[in-house]
Amino acid sequence: MAKWGSQNLGGLNSDDVSTLLSKDAEFQGTMRIQGSVRVDGTIMGDLISTQTVTVGQTGTVEGNITAEEVIVAGRVKGALVARGRIVLESSAQFEGDLTATKLAVVEGAVFRGLSNMGSPKSAAPAKTEAKVPETKREQERIAAA
Repeated sequence: MAKWGSQNLGGLNSDDVSTLLSKDAEFQGTMRIQGSVRVDGTIMGDLISTQTVTVGQTGTVEGNITAEEVIVAGRVKGALVARGRIVLESSAQFEGDLTATKLAVVEGAVFRGLSNMGSPKSAAPAKTEAKVPETKREQERIAAA
């Protein structure tokens, strides 16, 4: 099986990619993929995938990416949201915010933005309200506890 591009892209091979946007291709608009996609060209718009999105070294995405896993070796300007992990390879140029359960940033990658890690439930702060004792008797009961 032939390998695709960079040695650091996790052994991604042609059987792992259902859609390929080659380096001489440009796409504008929202792209939805039922499977994995590799971007070596340019996307101006959002990219939504049910599996892995890989932005190769020659790839550029100006828009939001949502997928199970996101691997960036090229340039991305927008938000990254992964239900699993996000990997920023050493050649990555990423500007935007990201949300994932796992994050790997390889030395040399450029990341300008904010990260939010953990499960979707832990991403939002839990609301807790401290009960304020209303009477002296309640204050004494709480102090004695």
